[in-house]
Amino acid sequence: MDSQKDRKAAILAETLSSLWADTDPLVLRRVTAIARADADAISKAFYDVLLDRPDSNVFLSHALVQERLRPSLARWIRSLFEADSAERIAAVLEQNYQVGLIHARINIPLTLVNAGMRIIKKELSARLVDSDLSRAQTAAAILFVGEVLDTVLDNMHEAYLGDLLGNVRQQQSLKMFMTGQNLAIEGERLKSSLFDWLRNAVVAFYAHEENNRPDPPAIGASDFGLWLNHKAELTFGKVAELDGIRERTERISVKVDAAAEAGWVTPAFVKELNSDVTDIAYLLGAVIEKAMEIEGGRDPLTRLLTRRFMPSIFQREVNISLRHGKPFAVLLIDADHFKTINDTLGHQAGDAVLSDMAELLHANVRAGDFVFRYGGEEFLVLLTEMDEASMRVKAERMRQLVAEHSFVRAGDNLRVTASIGAALHDGHPDYEHTVRKADAALYEAKRQGRNRVVTA
Repeated sequence: MDSQKDRKAAILAETLSSLWADTDPLVLRRVTAIARADADAISKAFYDVLLDRPDSNVFLSHALVQERLRPSLARWIRSLFEADSAERIAAVLEQNYQVGLIHARINIPLTLVNAGMRIIKKELSARLVDSDLSRAQTAAAILFVGEVLDTVLDNMHEAYLGDLLGNVRQQQSLKMFMTGQNLAIEGERLKSSLFDWLRNAVVAFYAHEENNRPDPPAIGASDFGLWLNHKAELTFGKVAELDGIRERTERISVKVDAAAEAGWVTPAFVKELNSDVTDIAYLLGAVIEKAMEIEGGRDPLTRLLTRRFMPSIFQREVNISLRHGKPFAVLLIDADHFKTINDTLGHQAGDAVLSDMAELLHANVRAGDFVFRYGGEEFLVLLTEMDEASMRVKAERMRQLVAEHSFVRAGDNLRVTASIGAALHDGHPDYEHTVRKADAALYEAKRQGRNRVVTA
């Protein structure tokens, strides 16, 4: 893979070198001078145009993005037209490749990337037309700018498409992972959650005080509802049974809201509600039965999701957070002094601790949440539809669960503590931004003495 990337980078580097070698030195100096002098103005024009486009707001509206990207783009423009040596060209191409990977991770449409490059091309060309170059030199300068920008755009697209194809493969692997044999147990848990919701809703209608509006729980906020909104499609893909489940769930939600507004229910309404919930349970059983034939790969020790599934899941959660205002939270959890356990009790005891901790974390999240083996003794928990107060409570609860647990399989009822870094998605389109915040908080938790929660 890297060798293929290197070969393509070498071709692009040769293309850029040839452009510099074959262009009039006076033209090169004028283009470089304009790029240096006007990079800030071109960057401002770039974002002024794109911010007016509705398809770019979701990526560019975040204040931190604007604060960082405007000067970053100006630096990129300057460096691009100063790349007159092999070393500088190699640096520019590597930077562009990383930009392409970020575009893929954020899920920026290629049409938007292309539109942005056209803006830069137009702004530079307009300034070249107004320069003191002759007509022939101006034409050569505009052609040079166009060729350079097209070449680096190819470089970005190479990274973007490579990452996109890899992500498609990961989504397929993720679907296989999430349809393993433990799905039967998960299905029973979901059905139980569904009928628990039904019971609580009925109680809310019949037990409310006469002068007060009934306040039944929202089915969308139940364990089942969170699973349906965040995990169902990742698990099963786009199948007819899920459409039927969503349709009935939405119908239930509308009916319950209307009944709560009216302030009363009838036995016929309760019977109808029970019928809808029973239909959902049947459809859920049917789709699980189909999926049970598929078994996917897992982290061999903990049986949790691995890091390679993060792009597929996080991109979806970022989209939900940005479009529907339902932010997610990231908890990075590190087993304290894990090296000491390995060194004193042996790696078998260490593996037993990690396996127990994985089970503990997975058993204490909601059906719509995700638990990853992040690496070594670190776990990452993605909590869907969180606010900051709930995130703090959940993180502290996780810390307590670990501290109070007896790791019997590791020998002599071993006690282990955990440090946790927590961060809430703040609207940044790149999920790595939230993960980095959680990682910094985790580092601070360990610096302060471990066995604690620090929030970003």
